[in-house]
Amino acid sequence: MIRCALRPNEPRLIDCFMSLGISLVERGQVSPWHMSYKSLNLFFDTACDRALPWHWRSLCLDHAWQPLYSLQRLANNPERQNRLNQMRYRLSTLRLQPSLSPTELAEGNPYE
Repeated sequence: MIRCALRPNEPRLIDCFMSLGISLVERGQVSPWHMSYKSLNLFFDTACDRALPWHWRSLCLDHAWQPLYSLQRLANNPERQNRLNQMRYRLSTLRLQPSLSPTELAEGNPYE
């Protein structure tokens, strides 16, 4: 639901997603590092998808601090530090392009 913006006018879905992730971590079904890393990638990928509504993309980027903060606390070895630095760099160089217009969406991919 997050990645595809199936309900872009329901920002509480992001909070629900984060809460579900915390529940999985608390039950030991996924590691805190894995959950935070995947969540941050999800937010970045969603924010960069021009086919999604601008407000949803911005909202996902606004929530990226939560998993990034968790990763900072969990980066306890050189490999994790390296991955954390890659994510920080990705965030610092991320440039949001305007969302596609309805006309562009209807036209489809011109490269097919």
